[in-house]
Amino acid sequence: MFIFFSMINKLINGFLLVLFAWVGFALANPVEQAIQRAVSENKLIAFYFKSQFCPYCSQVEEFVFSDEEVSKKLRNFLFVELDIRSEEGSKLARRFGVPGTPTLVIYDPRQDKVVSLIFGSRPKGDYLNAINKACKLYSIKTC
Repeated sequence: MFIFFSMINKLINGFLLVLFAWVGFALANPVEQAIQRAVSENKLIAFYFKSQFCPYCSQVEEFVFSDEEVSKKLRNFLFVELDIRSEEGSKLARRFGVPGTPTLVIYDPRQDKVVSLIFGSRPKGDYLNAINKACKLYSIKTC
């Protein structure tokens, strides 16, 4: 009888350990997960800071990010969209010196360095210049 309860106890403890590990993974910081993924995939990160009621963000999304040339180049980066008013968004915005929304920050997680930053509803060409700067600095051939 004792052996039976010991086995049940081990099974429950093992189940709880797996459950807590899964919950911990699921609740992990998405920014940290993106940074780890970018490092493992040897990619730069394109952090896009926006806010819910930002008309300029809507313009950038509609006229810049939806453009085929821009979206094709952005596929070379790990794209992370952040609400600047969220806890993680505001923390990262302060760290990078983001002046407001919309802002695109191209970041090198291996060197913990901002490679390029562009703020505001600007023409497609301005965003392409910021993206191309990062591509050239890091010799990204597919840009």
